[in-house]
Amino acid sequence: STPFLPPAPLLASCSVLIGYSNICTSRGVTTCQQCLAVHPSCAWCSQEFGKGASGKSRCDLKENLLKEGCSAASLEFPSSTITIQQDVPLSDKASGTAKDVTQIKPQKLHMTLRLGDAKRFTVSVKQVEDYPVDLYYLMDLSYSMNDDLARLVTLGNDLAAAMGKKTSNLHMGFGAFVDKTMSPYMYTFPSQAVSNPCYGISAQCQAQFSFKNVLSLTDKVSRFTEEVRKQQISRNRDAPEGGFDAVMQAVVCKDKIGWRPDASHLLVFTTDAKTHIALDARIAGVVQPNDGECHLDSDNLYNKSTVLDYPSLGLLTEKMTTNNINLVFAVTNEVIPIYNEYSKLIPGTTVGTLSGDSGNVIQLIEQAYAKIRSKVELELLNVPEELNLSFNATCLNGEVIPGIKSCSGLKIGDTVSNGSGIFNSILGFSGPYLLLAK
Repeated sequence: STPFLPPAPLLASCSVLIGYSNICTSRGVTTCQQCLAVHPSCAWCSQEFGKGASGKSRCDLKENLLKEGCSAASLEFPSSTITIQQDVPLSDKASGTAKDVTQIKPQKLHMTLRLGDAKRFTVSVKQVEDYPVDLYYLMDLSYSMNDDLARLVTLGNDLAAAMGKKTSNLHMGFGAFVDKTMSPYMYTFPSQAVSNPCYGISAQCQAQFSFKNVLSLTDKVSRFTEEVRKQQISRNRDAPEGGFDAVMQAVVCKDKIGWRPDASHLLVFTTDAKTHIALDARIAGVVQPNDGECHLDSDNLYNKSTVLDYPSLGLLTEKMTTNNINLVFAVTNEVIPIYNEYSKLIPGTTVGTLSGDSGNVIQLIEQAYAKIRSKVELELLNVPEELNLSFNATCLNGEVIPGIKSCSGLKIGDTVSNGSGIFNSILGFSGPYLLLAK
C-alpha cells in the first residue's frame, strides 16, 4: 500500500445557496469570525462603507460588498485550495525497492479548507505486476490434523513454486497453534498427560501450547518445508481450538513474524475445528479481555494464553485492518458454515474448503490471492470527526458509483479511479491524513 498524505482538509465548492442573496446578511452577525462561519460564500468587509457608512451589512456576498463600495484591500474572503505536491506516475511492475513502486497517484496533496467548504480530488490506483508477497501459514496442530501435517511436508516446495509464479519477491513463514495451556482445554491428568497429551491413547505427541512462531517470514522459502518436517502433532481436550489467539499474535507481532510494510500480507489459517472467541475463557476463570498486543517470549511462544481471554471478532478486525492483513480461512467442510459467518463479520477475509488431508491447500491459496488482488479499496486514517469524506468510484467500465470506495474484478495491470474523494470541513482543520489503497 502506498501512502497518500493530504496535510490539510479538503472538499468540493459549495454553489448551493449562493443564489440566496440574504444568506449572509440575514444572520445579523457582527464579527468577521461569525460572518465567515455562516457560509463559504460569505465575505466580511473590515471598513465602514456606503452612504453615511450605516445600514450596510459588513457581512455579505463578495460581489455585493465590492459593488457597495468596500475596497478589495478591506475584504476578508478566505478560499479553500488544493495543490498536488507529489504526482509520480504509476508503476507497471514492482521492480526495485518498495519505495520505487507506485500504486496510487497523486501521492501527496496539500489542502486548506474553509469552514463549511469542500474540495474534490481524484485518486488513481493500479494493480502492479510482481508485487511482493508475505505468506504466513498458520496451522492447527491438534491431533485430528495429523494427516494434514504429513501432507504439508510434501506440499511445501510446491506451494513455494506456485506462489513464485505470482511474484519473484516471496517471503514464507510458518506458525502453529493448539489451545490455552490450562484446564479444561488441556489434559492435566494423569500427570504424564501434561508433557504427552497423547498418553491416554497410547501415542506420543508434543506438549500442548497456545501459539508458537515456528518460522518467521523469510525469502529462503526452502526452510518452510524443513521446519514443517520438524513439527509434531499435539492434542487438546475440547473440540474448539485456540486459533484466534494465534491469529491475533500473528497479526500484531509484526517484527517477530517479519511482515514487510510494502508487501501483500497473506495469513493462511488451516483447521478442521471451530475456534474459541471472546468470553469463552471464562469457563477457565480467565476474565481479563484480550489486549490486542504482542506477547511472544524469547522462544516465540505466546505467553499470555492463561492470562488473557480469546480476542473478539471486533478486535481482530481492528488489528487486521491496522496491519493490512488478508486472512484466508482454509477449513474443512464440516466447519465451513461457521467460518463463512466469521468472514461476513471480519472484512478482508476469504474462505476455502480444505480437503481432508489439506491436499488442495495450494489451489485454495492461489484462489484467495487472486481474489485479494482483484479488489482495491481506499481507507482514510487519522481523520477527526469534524471532517466528512465521501467517495465515488470509477471502476473498469467507466461508470461512476456514488458512495463506493472500492473496485473489484480487477486484473494485474488494471488502473481505476477508485475515489473521486470529497472532504467536507465542519470546522477548519489541517492534516496530515493517511489514505491507503488496500
